[in-house]
Amino acid sequence: MTRIPFTGVVVLLSLGVLSGCSSAPQHKPGDEQRSALYQLRSGMLSSIESWSLEGRLAVADGKEGGSGSFRWNRSEQASQMDFHGALGRGAWRLNADSHGALLELADGERYEAPTVNDLVSVRLGWSVPVDALAWWVRGLDAPGFDSTRLLDEEGRLSELSQLDWVVEFSRYRDVNGIMMPGKITARQADRSVKLAVRTWVLGSAAQP
Repeated sequence: MTRIPFTGVVVLLSLGVLSGCSSAPQHKPGDEQRSALYQLRSGMLSSIESWSLEGRLAVADGKEGGSGSFRWNRSEQASQMDFHGALGRGAWRLNADSHGALLELADGERYEAPTVNDLVSVRLGWSVPVDALAWWVRGLDAPGFDSTRLLDEEGRLSELSQLDWVVEFSRYRDVNGIMMPGKITARQADRSVKLAVRTWVLGSAAQP
């Protein structure tokens, strides 16, 4: 009989499928266990006040759109987004804190609003729930809003319906012991926001 590695034994025991033989039938974790794993992951991420990510962002509304490199630094007190389109076109920086939100374009134009959601809504012409995005990019549903979650066997979000958006998650990878999504796609009718994350940083090193 093939020897099961110790780590494999631990996993099998935790799923309650070990019956004394390596050929014992394996059962997928139930909804309660998946939900418990999700809550554990959510608690770990919620305790991390600062994080940053780098990757590529694409936004489209069925008529026009754009894509480019993207960086997002976020702490408990402030948020900063930087975007650079192909060949440097369409570059912008979005800063937000308790005093309001400021959008700076590459041509020097500046726009301000009380909140980042208000600012993005006015400039883009349709509402992107940026505050919720801060949760979605981490593979979490935004607190305080109704949601429908679809979890994988590891208790990670694979699909989320919230605020009239459908969000898909994939390409999870380990970051400091926490599995973080590498691809997030949010859709609402013909609108879409796609983010492919190249680098995650969790903790104080990610301060804006």
